[in-house]
Amino acid sequence: MERTLFMREALLIIEIGNSSTDIAVFQQDRCLECLRVPTISLASLRDIESSLNELLQRHQKIRVAGVCSVVPRLTDLFAVALKELFSMRIVGIDSTLDLPFRFEYSPRESFGPDRIALLAISAGIYPQKAVIAVDIGTAMTFDVLDSSHCYRGGMILPGIDLMAFSLHDRTARLPLVRISDSASLLGRSTESCIRSGIYWGCIKQVDGILGEIRDFLQTETGDTDVEVLMTGGNCRMVASGLSVAVTVDEHAVLKGAGMLVGMNSA
Repeated sequence: MERTLFMREALLIIEIGNSSTDIAVFQQDRCLECLRVPTISLASLRDIESSLNELLQRHQKIRVAGVCSVVPRLTDLFAVALKELFSMRIVGIDSTLDLPFRFEYSPRESFGPDRIALLAISAGIYPQKAVIAVDIGTAMTFDVLDSSHCYRGGMILPGIDLMAFSLHDRTARLPLVRISDSASLLGRSTESCIRSGIYWGCIKQVDGILGEIRDFLQTETGDTDVEVLMTGGNCRMVASGLSVAVTVDEHAVLKGAGMLVGMNSA
């Protein structure tokens, strides 16, 4: 990857997700430190100040922050905290930035910042290659670039934890079960049946979708050399069960956000 895509000075990169929020310090494409907190714990400006204080005391020279958020309320709160309490310049990740790929989406502004950042780092890591960018989080997203880095489309599906919660929440007797990659194929209790069904259902779903997208790219664009970059809170659990090779990087969205800050700070 070309390091010129990244700023030389250290950056604060914040990824605000539905379940968790990552607050990280990056030096070019290297993560120097990362703090993960439950998003639900960030209810007020004081909560955000507290989460930022200790980390920024160790990195006092940082003056630029990239914010990649899918929670609008917290986007605004972090903007206030970073500007007024820490005097930082903020680059918000969205579709108005200069991007290393071309895309059409309707409406354009609804394209998720996390998906934009993941596609950006995918384009940076794999120049002149087709890429399937997969995020295994609260929702599972698949986004596809062809080898000319034109966006071909994507998918949004419920994630593993959301599947488990929905089974519990929308039924009278099914328990809430924690899913793991140790699930056997067939269960012998209600809990183990849920665990097996969700885990193996997800594995086969992801395997099948990746295969269909590869076939689509070969037919539509002639791309046969296709990379898969996978991130998200459950990415390692899913990747370990797949029949195809994927590259796993838990920090891919953070890196992509950092790359976009660099590209848009000239």
